[in-house]
Amino acid sequence: MKKTLKHHLKYLLPVGVKKLIKYTLYSIQDFSNWIRRKKLNGYPPKRLNFVGNSSFKAVGDEFFGYFKGIGQLKKSDIVLDVGSGIGRMAIPLTHYLTEGELYGFDIYKKGVKWCQKNISPKFPNFNFEYVDLYNKYYNKKGKIKAEDFEFPYEDNKFDFIYATSVFTHMLPEEVKQYFSEIKRVLKKDGRCLLTFFGINENKKILIENGYSKCDFKYEFSKNCFYSHKNVPEAETAYSEEWIIKQFEKIECQSPKIYNGSWSGQKDSYSYQDIFIGTNK
Repeated sequence: MKKTLKHHLKYLLPVGVKKLIKYTLYSIQDFSNWIRRKKLNGYPPKRLNFVGNSSFKAVGDEFFGYFKGIGQLKKSDIVLDVGSGIGRMAIPLTHYLTEGELYGFDIYKKGVKWCQKNISPKFPNFNFEYVDLYNKYYNKKGKIKAEDFEFPYEDNKFDFIYATSVFTHMLPEEVKQYFSEIKRVLKKDGRCLLTFFGINENKKILIENGYSKCDFKYEFSKNCFYSHKNVPEAETAYSEEWIIKQFEKIECQSPKIYNGSWSGQKDSYSYQDIFIGTNK
């Protein structure tokens, strides 16, 4: 499969340069939308979007469907949004969780402030918190190590926990700590929906033959791989077997896996792979 120029530039350009280009282009689009009065009410300006290049609203609506469908989210659930960002997943839930609550935390201060200012006043059952975690890609000046971080919530609090595009930017010890915390705060029979880049033998072949949108040519450890030479956290993958073991360690049933299109696999569900587990 012939790779596009866009694919090559994805790994040739330094991460900092790509971020600057993205912010500049999105700022221009924000200004254009303001001039043409096409700003989407209830949604943040595009320049604040730091996760992916897909449509902010479309991805949020897509996962809202997954939460209700394959995640069995109920209107009365107490929900934890791990890596809540600027509310991409939370906004579609504001009119659904009428009897429940949502708690979110993130390392992106501007995103948390936007959610606190624009979501919580209208929906007091939606709560957002900034955590100064270190991440080489998202928060280089962070003071708290993710592998030591304890979620700021009591035990057995949540019915439903989700983390989208979070573990795709974290290293093994950090992921293990988050799984440990998910176990602690998840109720009996609670569900968790987590996205990963999960690699199995079939996906290895697709990557090697150029069908994948991600390279993952560098090895961080036996079960962890990354694409950007100097910033592993920019795009991180794990062996599918290792991910399943993390679910087993926190006493979740073997997760149901919905394969993503990132690898070039035809029978795909979303872009990243979705893993859903239930607390035993």
